[in-house]
Amino acid sequence: MALQARTCQTAACSKRVPAGLAGYGVCLSHYLDDAFTRVAKTIEQCKQGQPIDSATLDWLIEQGDFAVRMLSRRDPGEPLEQRGKMLELLLCLANAQEYIRHHSISKPT
Repeated sequence: MALQARTCQTAACSKRVPAGLAGYGVCLSHYLDDAFTRVAKTIEQCKQGQPIDSATLDWLIEQGDFAVRMLSRRDPGEPLEQRGKMLELLLCLANAQEYIRHHSISKPT
């Protein structure tokens, strides 16, 4: 059985990896950076009229679920700023899903 990484696998980062991110091997800060980047790229793709694949839509939903689970934890060591960023991610994901839904409905098929 392999040991899970306890610190972030991103270069020069030594922050701890929360249990919910053990599969990704990154700290919450790096996870959030990546999630915000992916959501922004998805919205840009939609703005350019490119179709959004089902895997990306599933990912958006999964990230929302993950954010809710992370926010429901009571981790006294977690900085308040991190919780604020998780709430910001939830809002960003909701806006992205609404944007995608609105643009996919308004376009003729």
